Amino acid sequence: MNDQQCTQFLSDIRRPLLALHKAILDHERAMYEKEFGPVTPAAFLQVLINGSGFRWLTPLSTVIASVDEILDDKEADAADRLAAAEAVTGLFSSDLPDNMFLPRYLPLLQADPAILHQHGQVSQLLRGVQKK
Repeated sequence: MNDQQCTQFLSDIRRPLLALHKAILDHERAMYEKEFGPVTPAAFLQVLINGSGFRWLTPLSTVIASVDEILDDKEADAADRLAAAEAVTGLFSSDLPDNMFLPRYLPLLQADPAILHQHGQVSQLLRGVQKK
């Protein structure tokens, strides 16, 4: 993937990743509240930050932050953009060793139609990159 393709991919995938992240958080909050009762958004944020049961989401959050940072950084170079693009594709690849995100993520595709829909948006962009 050349630098222009990386930049375009990162720009295109940003919103779908954010939408996927939100769909996952909505699902996880519903499951949490089913077990522990209703919580305020601030209380749920604390659970997300401090709860070990949600650490599996860290790679997705980190990738989104990295994409944002690279797109905003006027001094980022081609290698930075390529690394960010590879981090996105690696997150959804079963080839990535020790991928702590994928084993918890994949079952959610069958558990929640909103997550499946957002995954479809992300997958479409990932497939486009793999063809290049």
